[in-house]
Amino acid sequence: MSSFDSVAWCAVATVRAVAPRGHDGPMRILFTSSPGAGHLLPILPVAIVAQARGHDVLVGCGEALASMVGRAGLRHIPMGPRSLADLRATVIALADADGENRANRMYREAFGRIIAAAIADDVVALAATWKPDIVVHEDLELGSWIAAEELGLAHVTIQATAWRPWLRRLIVSHQNAIRMEHSLEPDPELVGLDGLRWFTTRPLSMRDPRYPPPDPPRELRPEPDDRVGGDAGPLPSWLDATIDRPRVAVTLGTMNANRTDLLRPILDGLAALDVEVVVALGADPSTLGQVAANVRVERYVAMSLLLPRSAVVVHHAGSGTTLAALAAGVPSLVVPIGADQPENAAAAVGAGAALTLDASNLTADAVTTNVNRLLEVQAFTDRTRSIAAEIAAMPGAEAVVAEIEQLA
Repeated sequence: MSSFDSVAWCAVATVRAVAPRGHDGPMRILFTSSPGAGHLLPILPVAIVAQARGHDVLVGCGEALASMVGRAGLRHIPMGPRSLADLRATVIALADADGENRANRMYREAFGRIIAAAIADDVVALAATWKPDIVVHEDLELGSWIAAEELGLAHVTIQATAWRPWLRRLIVSHQNAIRMEHSLEPDPELVGLDGLRWFTTRPLSMRDPRYPPPDPPRELRPEPDDRVGGDAGPLPSWLDATIDRPRVAVTLGTMNANRTDLLRPILDGLAALDVEVVVALGADPSTLGQVAANVRVERYVAMSLLLPRSAVVVHHAGSGTTLAALAAGVPSLVVPIGADQPENAAAAVGAGAALTLDASNLTADAVTTNVNRLLEVQAFTDRTRSIAAEIAAMPGAEAVVAEIEQLA
């Protein structure tokens, strides 16, 4: 199936159960994630395949993600804080920070200290009754590696966020304080953090040669997944209908439905173009107020259905959305808001697959001009389709599970 086909992106969940290879028998594999959907989603395809191959799988993450884990057919165990939204309220002075300062503070205090300490404790507690053979964690879950070292377990990392090694200096003191609480010696360079394997979800075109990933990097094909809002479901008739003008998809992810300060100039700019606009809002459409006649606002639209039927996508440069757009071969106009979004935006622009605008000075005219350019300059679509082919050629979750079996 072509990478541009629409519905089968999540077909990894239907892998036929087979006897585990490379290990004497079924393993107990613990998958851990920070309490955000964008952090959990990249590890789910691997967990699904591991379970289908006969392994005993648990997914440890915040309680707010339990339903998402359940919809993937996996068992959930609460680990760490309930949700990122709850956590943001507890990070000191976060409300007074913005841009890079806000992202750095969240990385240092939330991920490097609060989440890490809680999950390290929870993994050790779990091991008293359900001892895993190996731990698989996303790259911003920074606690289970400490527990794994205390317990003498192997662990591996799956990339969920942009690779930003320069940030690690911000968390060294917190991470070593947690290590000492677990009777471990300090690790001044955090050399043990990445584990025995580090699986990158970025195609080569999206990697900055100045900052290579941990050596030797392994690849994992990113699997756009619709479990944030539920199963993809049937194709809506309005989305399947033939249209005589380009469709532009708009999404700011699961956490930014309230950003009318950004959505309004985006929609005003798109109203000036002869396009059909579909907004996947992530909230009650009525909260957005009146929109132009060429704009359709939906609470939820499966990205696996919407993106392949779109000519351009306007989004916030979140890791999941950026990779989903690239996998669908759709060029992007990106408006990064925070976290790792500036790095994702820079990589997509550098790869020739996107244009970017500043969220702090976003205007309707700029949106009109840049989306029009993406529609008219064929090179953007050609380049994005080339990257889609790159992604399609990356090893899938089965290859990662096979390597995990060998490690354990």
